[in-house]
Amino acid sequence: MVDVFISYSRDNKARVAEIAEAVAAAGYDVWWDAELPPHRSYGDVITEKIGSAKAAIVVWSQTSAQSEWVRAEADVARNQKKLVQTSIDDVMPPLPFNQIQFAELADWNGEPGHRGWRKVMMSLEELCGREAAPAAASQPAPPRPAAADRQEPPPVRKSSFLPWALLGLAVVAVALLAWKLLQPSPGPATAVAPTETTAAPEEADAKATPVATSPAEAFTLAAVIDDPDGFTNIRSGRSTKAAIIGKVLEGETFLTYRQPGSWWRVRKADGTTGYMFRKYIRLIEGGAPPPPPADTGKGAIIADSSTRALTAADVAGLTPEQARLARNEIFARHGLRFKDSGLQSYFGSLPWYRPASDSVALSAVEKANVALLQSAEAAAQ
Repeated sequence: MVDVFISYSRDNKARVAEIAEAVAAAGYDVWWDAELPPHRSYGDVITEKIGSAKAAIVVWSQTSAQSEWVRAEADVARNQKKLVQTSIDDVMPPLPFNQIQFAELADWNGEPGHRGWRKVMMSLEELCGREAAPAAASQPAPPRPAAADRQEPPPVRKSSFLPWALLGLAVVAVALLAWKLLQPSPGPATAVAPTETTAAPEEADAKATPVATSPAEAFTLAAVIDDPDGFTNIRSGRSTKAAIIGKVLEGETFLTYRQPGSWWRVRKADGTTGYMFRKYIRLIEGGAPPPPPADTGKGAIIADSSTRALTAADVAGLTPEQARLARNEIFARHGLRFKDSGLQSYFGSLPWYRPASDSVALSAVEKANVALLQSAEAAAQ
């Protein structure tokens, strides 16, 4: 049995080798078809390896999104609830996989602190049932003994007390400084509210008495997280010592309601319900992302593609070029500066287009429509 199976397109073999090497360096047993035995059929080995793996990383790219093999492997992994999706060239996963969270690795260069890579490691920890190994291959240092367990230095002669005392104070100061530097960073010092790693005022009461779920709870407010780590834990109680029962990733929408205190009850789309530290909750006013700029329908191929989920009927009959322009006009509404000269010229002729940024954030509806139009573009070619 392997820990991690990797599905990909042959065109991306060099890039996937870097991902496989990094996953293996984290302590996981990895299999990808570069290790395919010459005496076994491809289909038999793939079916066996996906079934026995604890997690399956699918590497989406322009080519793998059109590969029937990669789609089939992703579907098997999804049905077995072990799918971990990544994207290496800014492509959205194809339908229906675009409805599942994925990690963007287009700008990942092997650094362990990359936000997308942290998402991959977090998923592997949950699916494989253990934490990843440290990035360095050295043996972990033994835990620093508590103050009560440390041996006191032997007594010194009275005649040399002062020099040794000064030396002892210096050693203690250096040790305390090193210990402080090794502690997790609490983040910017501008906020005085407790963080996810600090017990909230209600924690003492929560440890004594479990909180019962009220039948009158009404999860009416949509929200997302505002956490620099890219994810926030959902806990079983109002305490950082309560068990972690789920996680919310950056950009993932969940429900809550206004409550007193520093911990709020939240509910994910899959039904997971628990407590989240209020500091990391950002309410979506009106329950939906803000609308796109006005008058962006003028000259557009699909005028409402930023506000309405498109269907197959909406894109049927589009030529490859029309589908490509319809897909990119979703980005143009947000002011994306296009690198392609043809797209620059086309959208520059539209009165509402205002290039302003090299990267933009799309709503869930827009992301789904981009994936649909990309599939329509590929099918029409």
